[in-house]
Amino acid sequence: MPGIDINFFIRQANKLTEKIEKRKAELATETVTGTAADMVTVTAAGNGESIKSIKIDKKALEGGDVAMLEDMLTAAVNQALTNALTHRNTELSKVSNGVKIPGIT
Repeated sequence: MPGIDINFFIRQANKLTEKIEKRKAELATETVTGTAADMVTVTAAGNGESIKSIKIDKKALEGGDVAMLEDMLTAAVNQALTNALTHRNTELSKVSNGVKIPGIT
């Protein structure tokens, strides 16, 4: 088709890919949290790929209810990871203007 510069589109796609990869690297240094009953706080990387820390309030250890503590830990970890993935998707959507790119966003 005359007048269409495919190389322009390739350059634009490459620039977008670079911006997305840069933002992904930045997300790895950011953190988000998840909590359970205000006694367990889990901090995850902003990209959702790792847990950075787990804080347990001493009150959660009172009474020795191990099953309750395990449930709170599970809930807080799941919330932190969900928050991280939501954060990641929101931030990458900003970079790509909402365009979903398989394997990249």
